[in-house]
Amino acid sequence: MDEVSNEVRRLETLIEINALINSQYRDVRVLLSRIMESAERLIGTDASSLLLVDSGTNQLYFEIALGDKGEDVKKYTLEMGEGIAGWVALNNRSLVVNDPGNDPRHFSLIGEDTGYKTINLIAVPLRDKDEAIGVLEVINKSDCNNFNDDDLRFLEVLADQASIAIQNARDFGQLSSELDRLRTRAVSESDRIERELVWKSPKTESLLSQADRIALSDSPVLILGESGTGKELLADRLHKNSNRAFGPFIKVNCAAIPADLIESELFGYVKGAFTDAVRDKPGFFERAGGGSLFLDEIGDLSLPAQAKLLRVLQNGSFQRVGGEVDVTVDVRVIAATNKDLGICVENGTFRQDLYYRLAVLPIEVPPLRDRVEDIEFLAHYFLDAYKLERNDVPSEFSLEALEVLLSYRWPGNVRELQNAVERAVITCKGKKEITPSDLALPGKNRENTEYKGKNLKDSVTLFKKRFVREVLISHGGNQTLAANALGIQRTYLSRMIKDLNIDHRGEEA
Repeated sequence: MDEVSNEVRRLETLIEINALINSQYRDVRVLLSRIMESAERLIGTDASSLLLVDSGTNQLYFEIALGDKGEDVKKYTLEMGEGIAGWVALNNRSLVVNDPGNDPRHFSLIGEDTGYKTINLIAVPLRDKDEAIGVLEVINKSDCNNFNDDDLRFLEVLADQASIAIQNARDFGQLSSELDRLRTRAVSESDRIERELVWKSPKTESLLSQADRIALSDSPVLILGESGTGKELLADRLHKNSNRAFGPFIKVNCAAIPADLIESELFGYVKGAFTDAVRDKPGFFERAGGGSLFLDEIGDLSLPAQAKLLRVLQNGSFQRVGGEVDVTVDVRVIAATNKDLGICVENGTFRQDLYYRLAVLPIEVPPLRDRVEDIEFLAHYFLDAYKLERNDVPSEFSLEALEVLLSYRWPGNVRELQNAVERAVITCKGKKEITPSDLALPGKNRENTEYKGKNLKDSVTLFKKRFVREVLISHGGNQTLAANALGIQRTYLSRMIKDLNIDHRGEEA
């Protein structure tokens, strides 16, 4: 009678779990825990666990672990073929082990470390399209009896249900990721304000043409330039226009990672390499396999990490921290810095051989003050982006504000320009135009009264005169260079100089 009652309870449990799987139940970990608890209760065991195969490392990790030592067990991983669970995953076959002490496949280290002795166990594979994706196991039958065939059959049915739940969750996750990707594609212009390269000057055009030519190479690229010039955006462009565009693009700020952690973050570590290394962990290089790795602030990399980076660039291989096996990777390195690496080499803080290896394809991003045509263009771009977000944004910059923008040196480059426009938008809420005081640039806040009382034609002429003079002076009076910077013919510049009463050096005639 008890056996019949137990069979009825098992059947009712299977029906209940099946109903949950087919419902809108989205918390798969809670559902899997319910399945494991049912296995413990209806088979009568002290502990249970569910392990999944990590497709990246091909190791088994504990997704669910119930029982007195459950939380301790979750720290461990198993290689395929290691222990009973590893054997089941590797061979895609169930096992009933009633005497693990005499079974050579039994892995006793976890039990020894946690103080939990395994008396007997059943382990069955979780499958997706006949491929083992994990293992479900129950441990130590409560009544001290051996596990039997009925226990095995019931656990295999539960394993099938758990497999369905896992696959449903993965399908749902893929669907969610696709929806997120589509939402990202549909993002507004204002949301992409910091992720676009915007330019007008010939200098920037030449820079991007150079970048597009070298994007197809797999050689390292070294991007040089002051802070705020857009080095990361250029790295984005290099990756997107490369043959690796469909591979991963991993970004690492070397200055943001403590020196004692940078090696393990870049190259990963093996289990036992240090106190908290309870499982193998791949580093950024392995995660970027088949794609590109962007190392920003490369000048802040520690010397030991520089040595490992040099080896990767030369041989395409390295060893994880604490490891002895070479790991081979296919990664294109894009590095960037605002430091003078030549001086760093002289000071002994940067390896000369690494510098030469990185600088195979150097690209120098000019500061904003050297590409004057981009200043007004970018300012209007940022202003137009804020107009998409708010209704009380000024429609234009005053002529005085434009003069201030063009004459300022911009030590913080594009980032500082964007901040200035954002600050002006916030402080002059409801006004029709942005004035110099709204920009709040150092030494540039006084209103210029030279335009007051003048009509539009005279104001434009005065502005044009100041602008042309500024460009001429910045190019040492060289009219060919000034004409290129202005994007006009040299003959037209000569005519403007005469009409605006400016001498060839940029001074008033």
